This record gives sequence, structure tokens and C-alpha cells, in this order.
Amino acid sequence: MKPRLMFAVALASAAVALPAAAASPPWMSDESSYDVLTYSAWGRQNGLTGAECTGIGKAGKRPGVLAATHGSFRCQTQVGGSPSGVVVAKVLGPQWLRVVSITGGKLKPDRGIGPVPKGPPTLQNFDALTALQDGPWGKAHKISRALCYGVGSYQDRTGSQYYYAFSCATFGAGDVRGAQVLVTAAGKNAVRVVRTLVR
Repeated sequence: MKPRLMFAVALASAAVALPAAAASPPWMSDESSYDVLTYSAWGRQNGLTGAECTGIGKAGKRPGVLAATHGSFRCQTQVGGSPSGVVVAKVLGPQWLRVVSITGGKLKPDRGIGPVPKGPPTLQNFDALTALQDGPWGKAHKISRALCYGVGSYQDRTGSQYYYAFSCATFGAGDVRGAQVLVTAAGKNAVRVVRTLVR
């Protein structure tokens, strides 16, 4: 075997032997956990008005994120200002989690949000909420404001997360919570409503 060919084979073998780089585990800022849970589809389904969350396990630190981060949380939920049960929520992304266990109360299990559309990460969550509340859909449904949190894959750009898809809580007259909707980016200043998660 010629020396160059032997060298090429050796390189190929070494590449195969190297372990694949492990993806970083899902994380969420401790300061975000309360609102992400409250204004999730599960929170809407259960009429949550608030939550107090504590990270489970070893705290992490992310570049550009001031608060500590965790991969799961234990949360005391509130409905109408009164305790309604304790849940454990598993983090799926910086703005996305899922309730995996419930203790006490009459809280319903988390059924998830179904398939998440894929596309280029385009918007931050505050861009999405502005586009939803000020756009044609928001005006047609007379929403006064919205809160959106990114779901699915994202791109981190210097500590800011950009998404294609968002789960959005909407509010109507008197700040009464309305439908929870799944939206996707439709440009840098627009979103498209894909489906209603909870009415």
C-alpha cells in the first residue's frame, strides 16, 4: 500500500473511532421558569395565574444569561392566587418545558403541544408577541396583548435565542386570558397562526 493511501486510511479510521460531540442538555434560566410554565398551553389548560419554581439538581451557567439555569424545576402552582398543586417540569428548551409529574390538586396532565413546525430561526420571543398582537390575526380576534415563548429548535446569538415557532398566550378585554396558539415566523416582523392549542 502506498504511503499516501495508508495515511488516508488511517485518518478515516481515526475519524470513525472518535465519539460524536454530545449535544448540550436542555436548559432554562431560573428567572424564566415561572412565566414559561404559567403562560404555557398546559398553564392555560389548568387556568394557572402564577407559579413559584425551584431548580432541581446542579445549577448551570450560560454565556449571556445572568441567572442560574436548570434542566428541570419543581413548581408550586397557583390558580386565582391560591395554591393548586406541585408539579415537576422537564425543560425541553430555554423557553419550553413539559410537566412530567403532579402532586396534589386537580391539575390535568400535560398532553404536550403536538408536532412543532421547523424552519429558519428568525424571531425572538418579544418580536413574535408584537407581531401577533399587532398583526391581522390579533386585530381580527381583538386581543389586547400576547406573551410568546419559543418552542422547538433555536439558534443562540450572543445570549439571545431566535426561534421559528412559538407558543403564545393571548389576552382580550379586561386582560382576560384567551386562546393559546402556536405560531411560526412569516418574516422579520410577522407571524402566522398555525393552530389553536387551547381555547
